[in-house]
Amino acid sequence: MLVTGAAGLIGSHLCEAFAQEGWEVRALDRPGSDFAVARAAGAIVAEAELSQPDGALAAAEMTAKARLVAHAAFPGSNDVSAALASARAAMAAALQAGAPLLLLSSTTVYGRPRNLPCEEGEVKLPVDSHGETRWAVEREAFLWRRTRGLKLVVLRPALTYGPRQRRGLAVVLAIAALAAKAGRSLWVPRRGPVVHTVHAQDVAQAALLVGAEAKDLDGRAFNVADDAPLPLEELARAVLQAAGAREAGRLPYSPRPARMGLWFAKHLPDWVLWGPLNRRIARGWRLAFGGQPPVAPPRLDPSLLEQLSADRWYDTQRLRALGFAPRFPSAVEGLQQLALESRTHGLLPAAQPLLAP
Repeated sequence: MLVTGAAGLIGSHLCEAFAQEGWEVRALDRPGSDFAVARAAGAIVAEAELSQPDGALAAAEMTAKARLVAHAAFPGSNDVSAALASARAAMAAALQAGAPLLLLSSTTVYGRPRNLPCEEGEVKLPVDSHGETRWAVEREAFLWRRTRGLKLVVLRPALTYGPRQRRGLAVVLAIAALAAKAGRSLWVPRRGPVVHTVHAQDVAQAALLVGAEAKDLDGRAFNVADDAPLPLEELARAVLQAAGAREAGRLPYSPRPARMGLWFAKHLPDWVLWGPLNRRIARGWRLAFGGQPPVAPPRLDPSLLEQLSADRWYDTQRLRALGFAPRFPSAVEGLQQLALESRTHGLLPAAQPLLAP
């Protein structure tokens, strides 16, 4: 099989999971990517920019005699043309090899769901650039299925976290670890919107299930999420507990004012808020590791704020009917494991020991 975006969060976990199940894995990502995980899994590695003609040729060559193409590459939410070009290259390679395409999409295609839990057939009304780009790629893939005979299965993971993540919840965990290192307490919101998450290992497990039966599942989409959508208050508390940080108290949360405030914060120019804030985080990160941090400092991304603007949880019965059972039933267990693994490998600063009262 071929995995595109093999150096990314989901792509690297796909390489591991499929290799462990005995698949011959071929890994493709852009030049300069870190293929350490793919190589450790025994994958055949190649570098190419999938959105460029030479990348499309490389994908076609690597897909020869493949049983499956898993398209996890995503150039970014602000580059629709590159995302579509990458998807077309993967689809063309799959068609040439006569293999089904497993498209890794996102629950952001639903936007703010009208009906909860949100099923796969819910109307697609993305509200941010990430969801719009993901939905544009999905529409293109379904068009190829109707007009060119592409065999297609789509996975839509919820808010995903896990080892090797460079954004999202892993960044929040790293920032909480900095607060714990400095002995600072952090506030959590009172209840807040419901957030649904999934560990990257569980996304890979879902990919294994549908990938093995991809031809029989042609044309179907599957939500991927854990068992326990959590109010923001509980999710924030889980992050603090995993990081070893203290809770200062609860802040009042009202949906409409919060949504307005989040919209305003999201659209502030980088130099007003996000730039200075990320520079301050970077300084704290360097100090926490004595000036020699093992990885780049965490960076807050305003796009994550959309996840905090409305209730979101997803129906996964369609996937469960295939035998899916998440290894991490909720973010509470998953974040604890992520923090433990990260500290074991020296990727999170150690918290200050709590003093007895």
